[in-house]
Amino acid sequence: MSKGKSITLLSIISVLMAFVLVMTFARFPIGEVKEYNSLLGAVELDYDLEGGVAYTLTLAKDNEEEVGDNVGSVIKTLENRLSALGYDVFSVKAVKSVDEEVTDYDIRIETKNTDSVASDIAVVAAYGEVKFYGGESANPTTEILTEQKVVADATYAGAITNRDNTTSYAVTIKFTSYGYNELVKAIDAAESSYYLEIKMNDTVLLSGSSAITKDVLQNGTVVVTSPSEASARQMALQMKDGGLKYKYDVDEGVAISAPYGEGVATKCAVAIITLSIILIALMIIVYKGLGLSAALSSLLFILIEGWLLIGVPGIVLSMGGVVGIMSATVLNAICMLVLTQGVKNEYVGSKKTVKAAVKKGFADALVPTISTCVVAGIVALVLLAFTSGVVKGFAITFGIGAVVALVSSLIFTRMFNALVTPLVKDKEKFFGFKRVDVDAKALVEEV
Repeated sequence: MSKGKSITLLSIISVLMAFVLVMTFARFPIGEVKEYNSLLGAVELDYDLEGGVAYTLTLAKDNEEEVGDNVGSVIKTLENRLSALGYDVFSVKAVKSVDEEVTDYDIRIETKNTDSVASDIAVVAAYGEVKFYGGESANPTTEILTEQKVVADATYAGAITNRDNTTSYAVTIKFTSYGYNELVKAIDAAESSYYLEIKMNDTVLLSGSSAITKDVLQNGTVVVTSPSEASARQMALQMKDGGLKYKYDVDEGVAISAPYGEGVATKCAVAIITLSIILIALMIIVYKGLGLSAALSSLLFILIEGWLLIGVPGIVLSMGGVVGIMSATVLNAICMLVLTQGVKNEYVGSKKTVKAAVKKGFADALVPTISTCVVAGIVALVLLAFTSGVVKGFAITFGIGAVVALVSSLIFTRMFNALVTPLVKDKEKFFGFKRVDVDAKALVEEV
């Protein structure tokens, strides 16, 4: 590559990277009203970094059964239900009631403040059993299917597009053999249409305004829809698990700060930036010019990793995600170390030119670099599949980082090296390479 072309391309890339850096970290007004809040302000933060809302569940006065030592089981049930509704980071704990006459514990739920959090808490804390009503008229009131378990499973099935181009959210209900067989018998015995309605207390989970047929059941499975994602997830949860065994009253909720303290998100950002600066500085100090190419690639790695936090749908950054980013930054540095050290060893241990050593060193480092990133990606996928909460947050950001680190080490490092090398006259001095004379080396080994 010619010197002029290298200067032009480096200038363009430098301007773009400087622009992205400003947009990532700087805050400034736009016009008279709007204010650009930087990347840090655009990343969606979870409860442990931003704070959220707390709800207190107080045992209702008309509760019929004492909770006692079963409060641990209630807490576990609430945690499972919050996870089922998509909450990754939350706190559910028993607290002593302020009323000295009350022996049972209150339950405090702390989580991220979302548009549906109030209704979600009401759903997970709802009391009662799911009941089924059937008959030959719409909205039947005769209770049916009371002898055995009726619903084997209920899952949220995602968004669907209706014929009028509106969006609904589907729930797949799987009946047990008992439930399916009894419904088929009732449909066959009906002289006209047969209607099914499902309720939990006064909440209608499945409206009985439309007739149900054997074709609709599809061998024990029926798909119902809801106008919102939150209500569909809530329906699936209550259809599958019913309500709590104990009756609780839920307060209106209060805003709370992050459990790790005020400004914890900013402190995490500073920690990530500090780690990156230290690693970049070490690369340049130890590997000189080749380290500069690795440092520029690492800077690009950080920028891409950060922007993917707002570019990939559904990512909510938690403390686990922060640890994942820092771990991915170290992984990227390890990949850079494999590349740069491989090139240095190739030059020192042979009589190749700098250009030939770089080419051979990069080629030899291809397999170990790919292997390292692939193993890291597999670890992230396993954690993502089998864990939840902060560990899941770690898996997401670490997995993304493994992919970006692979691209950064195999593509960006080579690109920057190809752009920087034509600008240097004394390449050996720039790269900090010092070849050991073969005869001198042999003499030292003999001594």
